[in-house]
Amino acid sequence: MNRKRLALVPALTAGIIACTAAAAQASTIVVYEGSHFSGESMTIDACGPSDIPERFHGSYKWYATGQSASMYNLPGGKGRVHHRLSAHWDNEQKTPFGWKSMIIHC
Repeated sequence: MNRKRLALVPALTAGIIACTAAAAQASTIVVYEGSHFSGESMTIDACGPSDIPERFHGSYKWYATGQSASMYNLPGGKGRVHHRLSAHWDNEQKTPFGWKSMIIHC
C-alpha cells in the first residue's frame, strides 16, 4: 500500500505543476510606438492590471489564448472599462489608441 501512495504523490505534483504552468500563460498584447506596428514594441502578458506607457500608444496587436482583457483610460485599471478584448479572437489596431492601462483576466 505504501508503494501506491508514493507513486501517487509524484503524479499529483506533476499535475499541479502542469496546471500552474498553463494558468501562467495569458493572452498577450504587443503595443508599438508608431502606427502600423512600427518602432519599438512592448509585450504585456501578465495576469491582472498593467499600465501601458504613453510611449507605446501607436498601435497594438492582441493575441487571444483564452483570457480576456478590460481596457481603461486611466492608469492602474481604474475608472470604467472603455473596451474589452476577447478571450477567443485576436485583434489589432494600426492607428493610435488612448488606453492607459489594462487588466488581463486569468
